[in-house]
This record gives sequence, structure tokens and C-alpha cells, in this order.
Amino acid sequence: MTSFSELGIGKNLCEAAARMGWTEPTPIQAAAIPVGITGRDVLAQAQTGTGKTGAFAFTVLARTRPGPGVPTVLVLSPTRELADQVSHEMYALSKETRHRVVAIYGGAPYSDQMRRLSAGCDIVVGTPGRVIDMCEREVLDLSGITELVIDEADRMLDMGFTEEVRTIVGMLPSERQTLMFSATFSDEVREVAEGWMDSPEEVSISPECPASDLVEQSYVIVERNRKYEVLRHIVSKNDPKTLVFCATKKMVDDLASRMSEDGLRVGSIHGDMPQSRREKTIRAYRNDRMAILVATDVAARGLDIDNIECVVNYDTPTDPETYTHRIGRAGRAGKRGFAVSFVTPREDRRVQMYEDYTGVRIAKINPKKIAGMDFSSPEVKEYHEGKVRMIQEARDARDAERAAKAKGRPVQPQRAEGVYEQISLNAGKSDGVSRNDITEFLTNKVGVPREAIGRIGLGKRTSFVEVSSEYVEKVLRDAERRRLGPVGVHAIRAPEKVKMKDRV
Repeated sequence: MTSFSELGIGKNLCEAAARMGWTEPTPIQAAAIPVGITGRDVLAQAQTGTGKTGAFAFTVLARTRPGPGVPTVLVLSPTRELADQVSHEMYALSKETRHRVVAIYGGAPYSDQMRRLSAGCDIVVGTPGRVIDMCEREVLDLSGITELVIDEADRMLDMGFTEEVRTIVGMLPSERQTLMFSATFSDEVREVAEGWMDSPEEVSISPECPASDLVEQSYVIVERNRKYEVLRHIVSKNDPKTLVFCATKKMVDDLASRMSEDGLRVGSIHGDMPQSRREKTIRAYRNDRMAILVATDVAARGLDIDNIECVVNYDTPTDPETYTHRIGRAGRAGKRGFAVSFVTPREDRRVQMYEDYTGVRIAKINPKKIAGMDFSSPEVKEYHEGKVRMIQEARDARDAERAAKAKGRPVQPQRAEGVYEQISLNAGKSDGVSRNDITEFLTNKVGVPREAIGRIGLGKRTSFVEVSSEYVEKVLRDAERRRLGPVGVHAIRAPEKVKMKDRV
């Protein structure tokens, strides 16, 4: 297979792939989708970062039609973070098909999730515990499910969700398709597959190669008290998008605090943080509002972001599986990535362990030379340069606006190229909608680039947003009836020029 059109997913989903910037299917997509769209059960082995979400998303989107109100697709994920990320990717892919996606998981308020389910949806992405809760509260009806996806099945079982998944499977119609994705085909995975699936087709993608060839692995022998100095050299060279792993929650807090004090754009996540804060931080990192994320292994599980350039093992893991899982966050979507491990003199034996497991020789770097190395891939560097220009243009516009207001002059908005028109949306403050929500709605659900969105005026029940003229028709067409908070959106051209007192 060399193109999405050859997979049989239809024109709309091919267009969705193109809009996502996907030029050709990944190996797991090329292998799993043609089998899946025939309706046969699929047991697929694929690591995170190989395009497996696209594999099952394209399959179920191609096989189901939107609109019945009762969900027809259920995706089970082992963690809240993964459920959130899978739902976001399915949101993006379903823009052309108009499927409605709802994510439900613990650590978030019931009220909003219940309201979204009650409003009707086509696809539910959730963690096992919250799915069962919603069924018991009688706000989730699984009687119409025709497609079941069990994502990261091996982790689901390792985390003790076997009984919960078995309970959910028992609630589903017996006539359904089941797609199970797992990083490994352990005996336990095969055992549960026999009970939950009907003669599945097995699809396996390079299980013998646990580390991506696109990740350049290296290590530095460094004393613990000099690690921060080496890290500063790495992140100061071309500002790579970096994920830093630490062994403890305290180390995450201490390191992120120190980097923030040094003026770096950094965020942090670990298990003791409220779920809402973790989600907010991950969104900011994904959208490049910060360049560095410091995390523990537990908090970073399920973190699925394609443009991470550099992974730093600030504290080296004690087992090769964790090492491989960490460095696999870079080198995704065909982009080159880097992994650097800080190894103290007492830990040097771990390097051989990593090499034996991955089958790749890990290059040793002299700490004195690391300041001259470039840890930014050409593809991602170009991407970030565009982001920097966009951010600077926005800052220039705000500075000009503030200066004009200070002098009592009429404000003339400063923008990049293009003419903007004003769109009215039937959602506002009383619906719990913020400017960020509107921006995320237009970018993630409608497909409008951030640079094409101008000022946003937020009213009580109605909001106004300026959109580049070339995207106005798209907003009027594609925003219709999609969910913005609790509201089914209705978008029209603003009937008259509205004064925006509040600007972004």
C-alpha cells in the first residue's frame, strides 16, 4: 500500500488524512485497515507512536455512519491521558464524516460528561471504570455498539482491568466487530482475545525491533550535581521540543521549578497533580505554548504527541523496557528524533543493558561537546520557526493595540496577511465557554489554523470570532451542530460589525 485511497476508507477519510498532514499510511495502518473494514476481528501488535490510533479510527469511521444518537463505537483505553488523546485524534479525523465523539474517564467531573452523553454521540472513548459508572447511572447505552476497540490491551491487563473489561464486553451485543491493539502478544493477551474475539486476524508490525530507527540514541557520563548544566546546554540549542523524564515526583517539581526560574518555557506532570491540571499542561505542550515537559513515567503513559524532538532521561530507568518506552516518544510520524540519557558513573552498566535490548549501539557523548550539538530535526525546526513567527506577530499586534488604547486612538488591528470576517456563534460565558474553548473548537473540530483566527468577543449567550475570509465558508459549513461545551453550534455571519471590548 502506498496511499490512503488504496485502503478502501473512502474519499472523506482520505481528505481527513491529508488535512492531518499524513501523506501515506504507516505499516500498521496498511496492514490492519484493509482487514478491519471487511468486518473481521483484528488482533494487532504495534507500539505506541506507529499510527495505531489512525488504524482503528479509520476502520470504525469507515464502517459506521453518524447520527443514530446511541453510540455505535466504544474505544477502551487504560489511562485517562490516553483516552483524552485518542478522543482528540478521532475528533480531528471525524471532521469530514461528522461523527460525534465523547471522552469519558475518571478524575474529571461527571456532570459535563453526562451532559455530552445525554446529548447523543456516535463514538465513546473511555476508561473501563468510568464506562461502567456511566452505564450504572443509565446515561450510557451500549446496546447499539457494533465496533469495540481495546487499545493497549497488554497495559490494560497489567493495570488490573481484566474484570472491568470482561464486565463491559458482557454488556455488548454479541454481533459486533472487535479490534484489539497491544504492544506485545503475551499469553494473557492471547487468552483474553480468545474469550472476547471471534477468530481474529493477527497483524504484527516489526515486534523484533523495539526501538525506532529514527531515534538517535546517545548517553552522557555525568555526575548528579552537573546534570542540570548539561540539560541547559541541550534545551538552549535551537529550542528543541523536549520531554524530560525524572524518577520521582519531587525531582519533577524541583527540576521544573528551576527551569522556570531560568526563564524556560516548561511544564510538568506527575501522579499527584489534579487531572485537570495535567490535561491543561499536556494541551499547552501539544500546542507549543511550552517547549519542555518534565514528567514521571506514570504520568507520561499514553502521551501521544508526534513532534517531540528530544527525549532526555534525566534519571536513567532501571529496566530496558522503560528505557525503550521513553525514547519511543521521539522519532514519530517519520520525523527524526534524539534521545539522551544522563548516566552517573555508578550507572554505566545500564547502557549495555539498553543496547542488548534494543539491538542498537548507543553513542557516548562528551559533556564538554554537547553545547555544540543540534538536537532539532530539520522538519520540526521548520515547524517551530513558523510557530515562533506566528507568536511574534500576535505579540506585535497586542503591543500595537495597547499603545493605541493608551493614547486614546481608535484601535486598528494588526494582523498578518489576509482579510478577516466576523462569525457569530450561539455559545458564550453562561454556557461555560471561554475564548480558549472557541479557539480549540475551531482548530480541533473545524480544522481552522490558529493563524487564521483573529479576535474573539465573548458574550453571555453569543460570541463573535474573526476568521480569515478563506475559512469562513468552512466554518459556516463544518461547525454546524458540532458540540462546543454543552451547545450544539449554529454559526452565521455576524449581521453587523460588533464592537469587541475584550480582545485576545
